[in-house]
Amino acid sequence: MLQKGDYFKHFKGTSLDDKNICEVLEIGVKYSGDNSDKPIENLIVYKNVFQNKIFARELEDLTAELSPEKQKEYGQKHRVEKLNEEELKYIKEKLNNNR
Repeated sequence: MLQKGDYFKHFKGTSLDDKNICEVLEIGVKYSGDNSDKPIENLIVYKNVFQNKIFARELEDLTAELSPEKQKEYGQKHRVEKLNEEELKYIKEKLNNNR
């Protein structure tokens, strides 16, 4: 389960350098909008760390399981997955070198 401060990778891309890498800014955000009868619950707000773009999406949609074909093609079970320690270290070094 993703938590605030976690880094994750999107499934598309053949290597870590090709994937969208994001940082979780907030979890469990509720959006009611101006004219909404039904608020959107459980949003995750996240930032693409290399593009500095911020997004919001329903957590269940973002963390959905991929089809078996896509799992095989991209090597991930879910649309996004938390970076492991080695991946996180690599991304943080890359971020520091880009500053």
